[in-house]
This record gives sequence, structure tokens and C-alpha cells, in this order.
Amino acid sequence: MQPATARRIWWLVGLALAVVLAGRAASRKPSRGVVLDHLEFGRRALHGEELYGPWRSAPDAELAPLHAPYPPSFALLTLPFHLVDATLGQRPARLCWALLQLASLAALALALRELLAPRAQALARAEESPWRWQWLWLGAFLLGARFVLRDTHGGGGNAINTALAVGAFLCAERGRDRAAGALLAFSLVTKPTMVWLVPVFWLVGRGRSVAWTAAWGACLLALAFALFRCDPAPWARWWAGSLALMTQADPWAVPAYGFPPFQWMNTALRFCVARWCGDVPPEFAARVPGGVASGLGLAAATVAWLARVAAAAALAAVLAAAWRARRAPLARAWAVAAALVATLLLSPITWKGHHVALLPILLLVLHRAVTARDRCAWLLLAVWFVPCALPGGDLVGDAMDERLNSLYVVTFGDLALLAYAVRRAGSAAREHADAAGGGGGG
Repeated sequence: MQPATARRIWWLVGLALAVVLAGRAASRKPSRGVVLDHLEFGRRALHGEELYGPWRSAPDAELAPLHAPYPPSFALLTLPFHLVDATLGQRPARLCWALLQLASLAALALALRELLAPRAQALARAEESPWRWQWLWLGAFLLGARFVLRDTHGGGGNAINTALAVGAFLCAERGRDRAAGALLAFSLVTKPTMVWLVPVFWLVGRGRSVAWTAAWGACLLALAFALFRCDPAPWARWWAGSLALMTQADPWAVPAYGFPPFQWMNTALRFCVARWCGDVPPEFAARVPGGVASGLGLAAATVAWLARVAAAAALAAVLAAAWRARRAPLARAWAVAAALVATLLLSPITWKGHHVALLPILLLVLHRAVTARDRCAWLLLAVWFVPCALPGGDLVGDAMDERLNSLYVVTFGDLALLAYAVRRAGSAAREHADAAGGGGGG
């Protein structure tokens, strides 16, 4: 097939996916969805109203603080969409948000292609296929489709956040430190879940990008502070709630400041440890059809200590991989992908939609499976896909979905992907060093 024909086909495929995803998001009932919360968040910021005051995003929802886990600076992202809502109406605002999500997915695909460009081109030549790369991206997209659909339909900003983070890494790799800092700073200021990328960027030798991130972050925070009429109250409330949640010894307890209470779909590592090492309170066990299997029954203090050790071990593995990867481009990509997985494990709140951040690691593993014919990579994808990505509620029913949530299969899948990424970062670094040594390089 001619390259021009292949490009036309994939443009049509991409357009069809965009129409389906955008139409699905825009067709939701006007009174429901996270996008409505985003619009209200932007409206309150613009008019100086109480930012985290009680809010009802659906007629049958309990009154709860609006977007309690989000920092006030999240308004920098939501405010433009409120302006669209105020001038054109809610449905155009929803459509604009959906288009931003789709643009973020497209930007993420292009950034990942650039990061793997030499190997992607070599693969295309070896297979005599001008569209082999598109097949790889489509495969990664389908592997993570459950999470992409959850994020785009629910109105989440996780595709946006992931695209910003990967785009920052691409700019850093290209020596565009100022742009890298701007992208990463906007990601962190609006939703700081990617904070672990900062030490990873530093360890892989992108210190100038980190410095620009700090500079841009200070400017964005100053802008957001001015937006709130220099009122420190919302910032103090958000920080107090975040600190209370992160230091909460009992993960089953109701969080302070209106932060979201425990749900089985929260896949954070600390809940996985609490579920399997401690005891599940009866009120939460009763939410799972058929109940849940008993954990080890360890004391709450012991479980909290084990959760901290597990989190520290995961973070230490990522940072060590980043240090080893600093001289090898492909190894750096593996280290950053591992850091994205770690953000899911270490965050105190990790919903299914947050797992859009797995797209880079899924693409890297699939790329490795195809190019190196790595049986371990193929096995990992198969073993991960069946319990983690395939059985969504639409396919297996809500009851089975909740049972799988209570087993924390997605969290164990995250741990498996993290371990593979850390291992590949080390292997790619050694391969690069061997190639440089064999070629007489330093």
C-alpha cells in the first residue's frame, strides 16, 4: 500500500474515533457529569464565590463540596470552558472539553512517536509497512480503551494531564527546556498528581527543565492567586484536606474536608495493602455482591506502616531506574513511563479514568513485544489485559466489576507494569552502554 493511501486510511480511522468519543461525551444529560462540576468550578473562580461550597452535580447526589481534591489553580483549566458555557451554552462547552480530550490523545500519540521515532522508522522499513506505527498506537489504544472511555465519557482531565507530562518529556529530550517547564508546570499546578515526574526529570539529566518548571509554576500560581483576589482561604483549605488525606492512618475512615470517601473503584496502593493485609469493615464488605475474602487481619497501625513501606519501595525503584537511565534515550522513556505508573499507585485517590496514564507504558511494552519478539512482553500484555482492561462493567456487569475491584486486580496490574518498566529501563541503559563501549564511544 502506498504511504499516501495509508495516511488517508488512518486519518479516516482517527476521525471516526474522534466523532464517536466526542459524540458520546457531548450527548450526556445536561444535568450530569464531571464537566458540569468543571464549569461550576470556573464560574465560582471568576465571580469570587466560595470555591469548595456544597454542590449538587446530579439531582440524586448528596450535597458535597465541589471538587474538594482539586487545588484552586485547577480553575486555570476550567475557566475558559465556563466562558464558553456563559456565551454559547452548556452543550458547546461540553463539546469543547471533549475536543480538548481528543486533541490531548492525538498529541500524546505524536509525542510518543517522536520519542520512539528511530525505532518506529526502522520497524516500518523492516516490515515494508508505512503504517506499522499506526497499528502499534491503535493496539495500545485498544489495550487501554476501558480507561480512555471512562475518562472521556466522564469528563475527566487525565488524558490532558498525561499529554502535558509526556509532551514536557519530549520537549526536554529535544532541548526545549522552557517549553518543557511550561507544560509540566501547567500539569502540576492544575492537578499535581504527576509530581513524581519532577525528581525523575532531574535524575535523567533534565535539570534545566525542572528549573523552568519551578519558574513557570511560580508564575501560574501567582496568576491563580490573583484570580482569587489574593484570598488564601481556598488554598489553606485544599492543603489541609490534602495533608489530612495523605497522612490518614486508617484508609477506611471518612476523610476530612469533604474529600471523597472510600469506594472500591479507588485502586490506590494503600487501599490494596489495607484490603489484603488488614480487615475490611463490614459496611464496605457488604457493598460487594457475595462479600469479600478476609485479609490477613493485621492491626491498623501495622497496615499503615506496610502501606508506607510499599509506597516507598515503588518510588525508590522508579528513582533508581531514572538514575540508571540518564545516559540512554530509550531507557529514559522507560523510566518516565514507570513514573507515570507510580503516580497511579502513590496517589491517595486513583479512579479508573486516571489509568489513561498507562498508555505510554502500554505502547512501550507492545513496541518491545513486536520489535524484539519478546515473549515476556507478550505474556505481560495478555496476563494484564484479561483481568485489568477487558472486564468493564458494560461487559461483565456491575456486580462482577465490583468483585474485581475488591480484589484490586487493576492495582496488581499496575505493579506488574511498573516492575517491567523498571527492569526495561535498566536493560536499555546497559544495552546503550555496551553499544557505546563497543563503538569506542564514551
